[in-house]
Amino acid sequence: MLIMGDTMDDIKFRLPKRKDGQKTFDRIIDTAKKLFSKKGYQATSINEIIEKSRIATGTFYLYFDDKFALYSYVLSMYRKAIRKAISEGIHDATSRHEKERLGLRAFLKFAWNDPLAYRIIWESMFADKELFREYYEAFSKDYVRQLQHAVDDKEVRDDIDLETLSYVLMGISNFVGLQVLFRETLTEKDLDHITDEVMKILKDGMFK
Repeated sequence: MLIMGDTMDDIKFRLPKRKDGQKTFDRIIDTAKKLFSKKGYQATSINEIIEKSRIATGTFYLYFDDKFALYSYVLSMYRKAIRKAISEGIHDATSRHEKERLGLRAFLKFAWNDPLAYRIIWESMFADKELFREYYEAFSKDYVRQLQHAVDDKEVRDDIDLETLSYVLMGISNFVGLQVLFRETLTEKDLDHITDEVMKILKDGMFK
């Protein structure tokens, strides 16, 4: 569940080539994640990122053309990290049902371990609507490709529009993710219970 593509285009950034540069780069990213999630994209300034990162102004521009380039890079990092977490989670799954269950569980665990991800991803709606749209459209397209395989294998009904289904499944994951984030504590048993309840709904439907 929730596997994304890697189609974030035109991000104007330059990766460091040395270890000391990597440390500085990582510090900029960590600072940006905290500020973007706490204050939002619009209220966070480059000067504040520079100050909190303890770097010179010129150092920032060695890696990023502007604030939007930095934000876009952080967003792409989360897309790849979530995709990796889910891919690893569903590695041993042999059916679509099992992939959905393990993928959802992996996403919920990722959200619990890194709650900043939610704030930054949803903040993209206010940072740049096209960026927000592209993020979820790329997500949906990749999901549809996977669901089509399940239809071909007769694991998923062939009378459902797969694009709509992909957004339904993403919506479930996003808001069940909030259910997880609102908890003060979370155990592996809790994760299993929440995941199994979602799968019960997906398997049998809401109505008799």
